[in-house]
Amino acid sequence: MERLGHSQHDFYFEDLPSGRGCGEQWVRARYANAVAAYRSRSSRAQTVLIVAIDANGGDVERRIRQLQQALAEVALSPRGDDEKIVHLIPRKNIETWILCLNGRTVNEDDDYTRERDIDQQFQRAATTLFDWSRPNAVPALNCVPSLLAAIPELRRLG
Repeated sequence: MERLGHSQHDFYFEDLPSGRGCGEQWVRARYANAVAAYRSRSSRAQTVLIVAIDANGGDVERRIRQLQQALAEVALSPRGDDEKIVHLIPRKNIETWILCLNGRTVNEDDDYTRERDIDQQFQRAATTLFDWSRPNAVPALNCVPSLLAAIPELRRLG
């Protein structure tokens, strides 16, 4: 986001409540309200909604359908092609993406959450993600499917 010209004060984060329940369920429960807030705000200010939720090792498409269903349940229209609502959905966990973006060959079945020094790899991974999300950029051959699916999502940001 910094490379797109944003600074820290441009963001509002909703962190998961620590130690209370399932994170993906918490995100899904708040999704419709977040979309409604995005739509209200985007009519008067440049606004982006980035939703990060894992698929818990399941099907990424299933998670997308769940987000669509959350909108339908409260009679909100589906996400429009022109809306800057970005879905980032790692199949298992974000560490898989970080390692992949840093050139490591990984798969989406193994658990990389205990990988050593993962915190020190964020910056390089973010730079690679920015590069891969540029128009006409081609991701590396080792790119895992869920990360490959996230690239067009990031291109929604413009």
